[in-house]
Amino acid sequence: MRAPAFIALGLAVSACSPVVDIGAPCSLDKPCDVGVCNLSSPDEPVCVEADGDIDGDGQPNKSDFCSQKPGGMADAFDEDGDGIGDNCDPCPIARPPAAPDSDTDAVDSPCDPDPSSGTLEKGNKIIFFDGFNNGIPANVVKREGGQWEARGGEAIFTTTDPNTTAILTVAIPLPSQHLAVQASYRVDRVEAAGTMNLAGVVSIDRRPAGVTTVSCSGTRVGGMDSLIVDSPSGTSGKPLMNLFDPGGLYKIAQLIENATGACAMTASTQMGAVTTATTGEAPTEAGLTARAVAARFQYLLIVQRPN
Repeated sequence: MRAPAFIALGLAVSACSPVVDIGAPCSLDKPCDVGVCNLSSPDEPVCVEADGDIDGDGQPNKSDFCSQKPGGMADAFDEDGDGIGDNCDPCPIARPPAAPDSDTDAVDSPCDPDPSSGTLEKGNKIIFFDGFNNGIPANVVKREGGQWEARGGEAIFTTTDPNTTAILTVAIPLPSQHLAVQASYRVDRVEAAGTMNLAGVVSIDRRPAGVTTVSCSGTRVGGMDSLIVDSPSGTSGKPLMNLFDPGGLYKIAQLIENATGACAMTASTQMGAVTTATTGEAPTEAGLTARAVAARFQYLLIVQRPN
């Protein structure tokens, strides 16, 4: 019996397709026929032996999310689902093709606040990232106003004092005037007893000269919602619609650049950005902030460039 034309065509195409073999270029959309794709390679990903161990950490390539970096299953968390472990992902919040690393500082956009300038030695660096898949990190500090716990890959905040702003921060290893803090969150509930509701990110300088804080948040006061950046030198806001929708996903970013503080947000159907003057802080810690809400934060990302 003669094969139907579409079957014959399919066989012909299959026969002509090259095998993606060891050493061949590969990607999430072009997987290996032989071996596995080394997605964490700093160069173009190629197929490698599935049972090999490129980084010598005892974890075979086929189950190592960071096959170029020792760590094995400790690197198995993959926030953006791109097949690259968070510990070695040049942008752990956006799967490829995130904007490429045009300035060669090993941080891809949208994680890189300045993707057009920098080098591997002097460019931006991811100094902290956590997707809260393994609990609240031991090196964070929680202060005032509420409780933080990790559950289901989120840092969950619940209010204990609706009139106090709470923070969850991590120490910055090298104080710098070039800093970006990013987070993603959902708001489950607002506390009507609070005079202000907010969720966002914060950076703080706690050195002996005095504590200075720059916050970037979605804020509700008197029933009006705004994106707010606030520092000791000034406050700037942009009215936005419904920043506390339980069905919404909010991505927020703060940028400290010398004596300027900027705040940007993308929500389900809107976006905005604001800037204000600062006192030229070089923050010593940064993290999450919330007040009079029940909120779930999916990740915290801190990127820094030396002065």
